[in-house]
Amino acid sequence: MTRRQAAAQLAAPGIDAIRDAYLCGGSDAQRVAALIEIAGAAAALARTVARYRHVDRAELFELVSRRSDVLPVLGRGQWLPTMTHHIPAPPRQRKRSRTNGSTARPVTQVVQPALFASIAGGR
Repeated sequence: MTRRQAAAQLAAPGIDAIRDAYLCGGSDAQRVAALIEIAGAAAALARTVARYRHVDRAELFELVSRRSDVLPVLGRGQWLPTMTHHIPAPPRQRKRSRTNGSTARPVTQVVQPALFASIAGGR
């Protein structure tokens, strides 16, 4: 698995949660507001990690699917009206059977939905 594929796999649960918010009922304004809240929180977390861990932008360009998103998310660029595109659903992963009898779920499945639930649930 490439590093870009690993990054996409890590983002998949979050993207699923965002697509759920996009497809849920409610008015268009409510859905847009929810997506803005999610995007703002995600961008703030990305900027925090990039700042304190000194993440190299060049490395980020190699890991993301749309290079044009890197600088605006990090606060160094500008969002443009042309920056709209279809976000496909992440591919579903096959469930692996556990051979050791463990019933624990991977951390990303537990933490990611909780993170987005707290954002969407309104503090």
